[in-house]
Amino acid sequence: MSTVTEKIKLQNKTLLCGASGSMSTVTEKKTAGFDLLRLLGIRQLILWRGFPYIFQAAMLLVFASLIILGWERFAPAGVNEKLFAKTHLVTLLVWGLWWPAMVWVAVIFGRVWCSICPLELVSNFSERLGRRIGIRQRPLRRWVTSGAVIVALYALIQLLVAGADIHRVPAYTALFLLGLLVMAFITSLFFRDRAFCRGFCPVGQLLSVYGQGGMLAVRADSETCRTCTSKGCLIASNRNNLDARSCPSLLNPPKLNSNRECLICTQCIKSCEPDNMRLLLRWPFHSADTREPLANLPTTVFVMLVSGFVIWELFTEWPAAEKVFLTAPHWLSQQIGVEWLTGYLEGFWALGVVPLALWLVTGSIVKVFDNRTSLRLAWRKLALPMAVVVSAGHMAKGLAKFVSWAGFLPYAVKDPNGLDTLQGLANKTIAMPASLLSPLTSVVVAVCLLGIALGLSLREMKLSHPQTRYIYFVPPVAIAVGFLFIVVGWTFK
Repeated sequence: MSTVTEKIKLQNKTLLCGASGSMSTVTEKKTAGFDLLRLLGIRQLILWRGFPYIFQAAMLLVFASLIILGWERFAPAGVNEKLFAKTHLVTLLVWGLWWPAMVWVAVIFGRVWCSICPLELVSNFSERLGRRIGIRQRPLRRWVTSGAVIVALYALIQLLVAGADIHRVPAYTALFLLGLLVMAFITSLFFRDRAFCRGFCPVGQLLSVYGQGGMLAVRADSETCRTCTSKGCLIASNRNNLDARSCPSLLNPPKLNSNRECLICTQCIKSCEPDNMRLLLRWPFHSADTREPLANLPTTVFVMLVSGFVIWELFTEWPAAEKVFLTAPHWLSQQIGVEWLTGYLEGFWALGVVPLALWLVTGSIVKVFDNRTSLRLAWRKLALPMAVVVSAGHMAKGLAKFVSWAGFLPYAVKDPNGLDTLQGLANKTIAMPASLLSPLTSVVVAVCLLGIALGLSLREMKLSHPQTRYIYFVPPVAIAVGFLFIVVGWTFK
């Protein structure tokens, strides 16, 4: 089918046939879940040539506006940087609202953010530009697509958050956003096939690992795909199309059985002439998906890093306990006598020392009772199930941050630079906004999240390793109990 209009007509006809009972039930059984393409508005939106470009362009405009607004903007002398971050529109939107929301969206719906991300638009444009001007674009090496660079970039960003407070300084946040745009542009000039998203996006591993059980999934009826002669979602001749491309991420849409690498860009849906692709809304961690028995090494390292980071993030909501948690890096900072190193030492402690100690203990316990495995294999086996609990802890922290920052949004919209708001708060002519939820409500929600996540984590372990020993359940239970202890402690702040 050559045009979007003809394709919509064909789909409408198919739906009418299904309503009359003549549509085959085989596809329905194999695509368990609700197909969102049955909703005419969604179908027309996705098949529209402007999708997702119009949304990516809108987000690019937002990025550009935030860069301009935050450029060379620092907290005034004598002003608390944390309060200034809440009053300035740039830091408020990026770190207080968007970042926590992205974690929640990834866990619940998978990598849907990627479909409207402006960096994908820049990457797409840059790759086309590189081809047009004759740059020899190379494929990414396997070690890059494994996520090694992404993990390093994620760790670097978190170290800069800890050491340079980029999340509290609009000028640094503007440089961060500009750096992402520049990196997306440059990498895609010299590498092909959605190189930035697959090998260099700093949050690529987070979205992939956290989105493994997302409720939104692109799937196909494999029987129909076997008899398809056009192969529009796969053939190389479609790869450079502006619309209805074969999978830009080099996946095999007919055989998709995992959410981790699919960006839900919907290009395979547009290019499928038999109208066989489905956009399904399903139960989380659907049983039809495959489970990776062993995570690769970069994914394992990422889960280890982020587990320590989430522990620290949860402790920030309980200041007295956070002070104890950071005793070692603060002591070391005093011994060195270099004040500006303190934040970096805190970051190294949370991202390196704490998770290494945690995983050494839990991995060693597993190894003692399962002498057939090495410590490295035990970690790789534990990584993805453990990530379910870690993501719930990240969601809990994200909720606490979102509800405490969101009240500043009306002030920031009226006063994007935040200076008048700061003055009003100091003079008490402006009331300090209340949290959207009470502390107790946040704790209850967090406890529920962690309880659900622990159940799903143990289920994932059992599905990926049906013959697993129960000793492998100990690490997820241990980290969930640790998170629960910290969350309950929020009531004492």
